[in-house]
Amino acid sequence: MAWRDALAARGVHLLVVPAPNKESVYPDRLTRRVAEGQSVMSPWTRDVLARLGSANVECVDLFGVFAEARANAAPASTPPLYLVQDSHWSPAGVSLAAKTVARRLVELGWAAPGAVEYRERPAPVERLGDVLRMLQSPRLERRATPEHVPCIQVVGSDTMQPYRDDANSPILILGDSFLRIYEQDEPGSAGFIAHLAKELKQPLSSLVNDGGASTLVRQELYRRATLLKNKRVVVWEFVERDIRLGTEGWQQVPLPPLAGAKARSSGREAAPSERSQSLFTSAATYSTP
Repeated sequence: MAWRDALAARGVHLLVVPAPNKESVYPDRLTRRVAEGQSVMSPWTRDVLARLGSANVECVDLFGVFAEARANAAPASTPPLYLVQDSHWSPAGVSLAAKTVARRLVELGWAAPGAVEYRERPAPVERLGDVLRMLQSPRLERRATPEHVPCIQVVGSDTMQPYRDDANSPILILGDSFLRIYEQDEPGSAGFIAHLAKELKQPLSSLVNDGGASTLVRQELYRRATLLKNKRVVVWEFVERDIRLGTEGWQQVPLPPLAGAKARSSGREAAPSERSQSLFTSAATYSTP
């Protein structure tokens, strides 16, 4: 909440976008104790969403959106929302998340569709998932068949060049590997950021820290103050598992000083390296971002 208020004091809106864990959307693939097609949300996640709501922090509920999409899906013809070999969302999950966030930004009046037209083009890739890599079994990796991933790349309608960010965009996207996958990875310009830009018809600005959306990405923002120049909206994505396991926890991180502001000997903003009480101090005690 403090970070939202600090942004608001500069005229910047904050939209929080927790990305569901794969097991929250497909728990029946892990245990027979869950009925097929049922979604499950951990109590810690429910509590965080409730706290965000009670604090009037705008939040996109992808848990409900993904659960509804799965419930209405035709099993034989609808692509899954997550990769089979990987903990991240699939191209179908990326597209649904981008459409949902774009719609919410427009509904809130925080963004209006721009005038830049983008196209989509197929850019399938073959990749081994992170689940295999985390098992740290070279023998298993050698025997595994790469998963076919039907990525959709976003390109300019006139140039047909892959989507690229614009540092002067009024919208800044912060996040982790859920924003990195397909965007910075192969095939490029096919991830959440590019698809959100396509939906909003305008290029965006982004800052991605793989595995560090809870704290590290905000520390990086502090060090790169120009990223907030002329911004009107910050969209902050972080994966659900970081609620309990975020790298460096959930530290209080100030915004970068305003341009031209002079630090005073007392009452100055603390640097990111100066740790304060964590926002998520344990699995059961934490406060809202």
